[in-house]
Amino acid sequence: ASSCQSAVEGLEERKDMRVFSASRRRSSLVNTRRIVVLRAMALASTSSARLPPLQPPHLSEAQQELFDDIVSTRAGVVGKEALFDEQGGLRGPWNAEVASPHLGKHLERLASAVRHQNSLEPRLYEVAILVVGVHWRAQFEWYAHERLARKAGIAEAAFPLIKAGAPAERLRGVLKPDEAAVYSLALELMRTKRVSAPTYAATKAALGGDDRRMADLCMTMGCYSAVSAILNMFDVPLPAGEALPFLIQPADAASKQQHRAGGRDT
Repeated sequence: ASSCQSAVEGLEERKDMRVFSASRRRSSLVNTRRIVVLRAMALASTSSARLPPLQPPHLSEAQQELFDDIVSTRAGVVGKEALFDEQGGLRGPWNAEVASPHLGKHLERLASAVRHQNSLEPRLYEVAILVVGVHWRAQFEWYAHERLARKAGIAEAAFPLIKAGAPAERLRGVLKPDEAAVYSLALELMRTKRVSAPTYAATKAALGGDDRRMADLCMTMGCYSAVSAILNMFDVPLPAGEALPFLIQPADAASKQQHRAGGRDT
C-alpha cells in the first residue's frame, strides 16, 4: 500500500511539474508575442506614412501660410524633435492640418486657444488631455503631453495610474483635489459618453463653481479628441527610437476580438 501511495504521489508530482512548465511556456510565449508586436508596430510606424510629409517648396500658398504659422507657434512648446519628422515635414497632427489648410487652420487655432486662452491652468487641462489620449490610445498624444503635463507640475506617481486608466478613487491623494476632480469627470465622459449629475457638481465645485471653466474643460477634451482621431487615422509615428506608450493589437486581432464580443462597444 505504501509503495502504491508513493507511486501515486510521484505521478501527481510529475503532473504538477508538467502543468507548471506548460504555464511558464505560455507566459513566455505571451511576453514574446507582446515584444514582437511592439517591435513590429514601431518599425511600421517609422517605415511608412499614410500622408506624405508636406514641406516647402511643394506647398500651396494656403499650406505654406499654415506651415509657417505652426512652426512659429509650436516649436517652442513641443520642441523640434516632436514637431518635425526625419524628412523635415511636420509630425503629429500638423501634417494633416497642412494637407487640408482651410479646415486645419481652424483646428490649429482652437488648439492654440486651449493652450493660451484657457481659463484652466495647464496642470488641469493637461490631465484632461492625457485622459483623452488614453481613451484613444493615441501614441503621439501621450508622448507629447506626458512631458507637458510633467512640466505643468503633475505628480510623477500619477502618470502610470492615468496611463492605465485607473479608477478615479486611486488618483485621490496623488493628484491635487481639483486635478482629481478633472480626472474623474474626464474619465467618466470618455468611458460612458455621459457625465452624471454628482460628478458634474463635484467637478464644478472643485473648479470654483465657474461655468466658463467647465465649458473650457469640455472644449479642451473635444479639441484633443479630434487631434487623437487624426493621429490614429493617419497612424502618426513617434520620433525614431521612442517607445510606444500603448500596446495596440494588430487590426485583424482587434477585429476578431470585437466579433467574438458580438460587436459590443468596449
